[in-house]
Amino acid sequence: MLQFPNIQQPVYPLTTKIKDPSLQSEMENGMVISRARFTRVPQTFVLKWTALPAEDYAMLRDFYRTKVLGGSLAFDWQYPTVANDPYSGKLFSVRFTGGDISFELSSPGRYAGTLTIQEV
Repeated sequence: MLQFPNIQQPVYPLTTKIKDPSLQSEMENGMVISRARFTRVPQTFVLKWTALPAEDYAMLRDFYRTKVLGGSLAFDWQYPTVANDPYSGKLFSVRFTGGDISFELSSPGRYAGTLTIQEV
């Protein structure tokens, strides 16, 4: 399995989104019935950098363009080390999602941008 490049950690806040897997229907008598639509609940992580060094951005750009071909292939990503967080250092099998990634040259030699990855 491919590995996310070893680059500078994203800045805070690190956003985690958990999709609601339920399917709900309102009945004629006003009662709502529901069930799980999916057997698992994948998480989505939004990663943000405000001053990513140019060398790190080049590695990330190459990884996105030539290794995983955007959202085509899955890869392993390690959750940042965070005290008292059960996800700290955990490996997730993910792929890029949410469309294009967008980075801008925010200062000489530094890039700012955001990308979204989702568990596979």
